[in-house]
Amino acid sequence: MKYYSIIPILLLLFIIPISSEAAEKNLVINISAKGDAKVIHILTAKSTISTVEVQPLSNKISEIVAIDDKGIILDTTLQGDSIRIDTLGVTYVKLSYNADIVTNDAGLWRVTYTANENTFITLPPLANIVSMNNFPNYVKNNSLEMPPGQISISYDTSDATIKEFSVYSEGTQQSVQIMTGSKIDGFIYDDGKILFGIDDNVPMIVRIPNSVISEPLQVSLNGESIEYQIYFQSSTDSWLQIEPLESGTITITEKITEPKIIEEKITEQQTTEPKITEEKVTPETKGGGCLIATATYGSELAPQVQQLRELRDNKLLQTESGASFMNTFNDLYYSFSPVIADYERENPVFREAVKLSITPMITSLSILNYVDMNSEIEVLGYGISLILLNVGMYVGIPAIVIVRIKNRF
Repeated sequence: MKYYSIIPILLLLFIIPISSEAAEKNLVINISAKGDAKVIHILTAKSTISTVEVQPLSNKISEIVAIDDKGIILDTTLQGDSIRIDTLGVTYVKLSYNADIVTNDAGLWRVTYTANENTFITLPPLANIVSMNNFPNYVKNNSLEMPPGQISISYDTSDATIKEFSVYSEGTQQSVQIMTGSKIDGFIYDDGKILFGIDDNVPMIVRIPNSVISEPLQVSLNGESIEYQIYFQSSTDSWLQIEPLESGTITITEKITEPKIIEEKITEQQTTEPKITEEKVTPETKGGGCLIATATYGSELAPQVQQLRELRDNKLLQTESGASFMNTFNDLYYSFSPVIADYERENPVFREAVKLSITPMITSLSILNYVDMNSEIEVLGYGISLILLNVGMYVGIPAIVIVRIKNRF
């Protein structure tokens, strides 16, 4: 076999990431979206010597920390191009430092360094690899294992765009920004809760003003809580890094605190059960959602649910009589709607029956989106007209049909 036939194989082995099971993760590089590189190096020192020298990945490093297997911080000294660690006879050292190995040129990021062992690299969540060691190699994977030697990786985040949504909070207009490569559908902000749909499972960064949703935060995907990271935080805004596992509906809210348990002191003469104090839940504190419609149409982002929400916020709550009607309606509605909504989720046949029954009413309510309701008289007039219309549909028409059937038989 001729030697030149081995060259393409060696090139492929050099530019293609190795399987993550090929070696232990003794040298790890984590790169942030801002291009900061954090290096973590696991060293095994000989117990017979008291120092060990390490060649860092760059001649520009900072925040050097070395810790032994007992969690004790060891003394480090930067000597020329190497780091000297006083190991004190230990056999395990975890060395970490920031390395200047990432540059940016017109939006294209490049990672360059030299290592004498395998390196495990984690790129930013939205990274798309363009080339490895100057060989074109488009890869949508932010976790790589690279072999020893000179390494050069180029990547960009060209697929990611920033979507901006205006919301009103505390009487002022605020802006929520979402940076992602996924399509955003049906953005909603309602009473301290943000909802939007995504069509892919790509990571994202969401910037939320603290006046819109303050900490602590809770993030869920399709109704199930998921983990997130605070990517950056200031006195006015929070940047959340979210990595969804599937497409669906993202919901961001303030965390619901558990009821406080107040225990009375137990004496020999008297024993009492712990008292649980809970805040009273009123219709106004339920988040303002339509429970039955949400359960019927499957999501708070459904057009029918959004229509009801817009009708409530933009029409009824803008007048005194409309707000008074909503308060009275909520007292009655929330007395039975949770039971119906729960049964809908358990019984698909019942859910379809409810959908069939409420669709005419929702259709009739859409009329209010096309009329002006700027005064109390207009609200009362259109409101009474719609009530009579629905009474006719749900009571009058069935009654006429029943009477005609009886007359025929």
